Amino acid sequence: MQAAHFAERFQLFVIIALGETIVITGTTTSELDLDLAVVSAFALAFLGTAALWWLYFSYVSTILQRRLELASDSTTIARDAYTYLHAAIVAGIVLSAVGDELVIAHPTEVLPSPELATVVAGPALYLLAHVALRLRMTGTISGKRLSGALACLAIAGVGLFAPALVVGALLVAVLVTVIVVERIAELRRRGRGEPSALERLEASPSS
Repeated sequence: MQAAHFAERFQLFVIIALGETIVITGTTTSELDLDLAVVSAFALAFLGTAALWWLYFSYVSTILQRRLELASDSTTIARDAYTYLHAAIVAGIVLSAVGDELVIAHPTEVLPSPELATVVAGPALYLLAHVALRLRMTGTISGKRLSGALACLAIAGVGLFAPALVVGALLVAVLVTVIVVERIAELRRRGRGEPSALERLEASPSS
């Protein structure tokens, strides 16, 4: 139960960060004259936040909690996975919130390089933190999330000449694509009768 409570507290931090993202985007939108571009940017920000939520809570949080419960060296796992890497996850959420705010405030403009870097860095850092988390916990690389992070960074090139709304739409498309591809892979795994990551963890717990 102690491990469960510990994990739940960090899950709560993630929820709070995601909630603050919605508050920030809502506040920014309410201060602007609403037109199609602003409303579209707000909708994309909401979808992006929902995608960030799904990427963490669909199965990552459950596997992490169970890994902590089964670990013989739970202190080291808690330090690396929750203290350090969750800080990177929350930082990615915060940067995403700032990026959403920039896109909503300037949807039809080409963003200056520093602002463009902020917009793409949020989702990229979030996905890279997930990659690092899986590497630390299982010793394997999440190719889908790593590819998603690299795609987010590549979108910066588009943002050099495309308006912020296009950049935001492409970033959300990347996040949704990662979710869909992972879901398809999961369905195929089930079709082959292979165990899930959680089932493999339950079958052979290790530190």
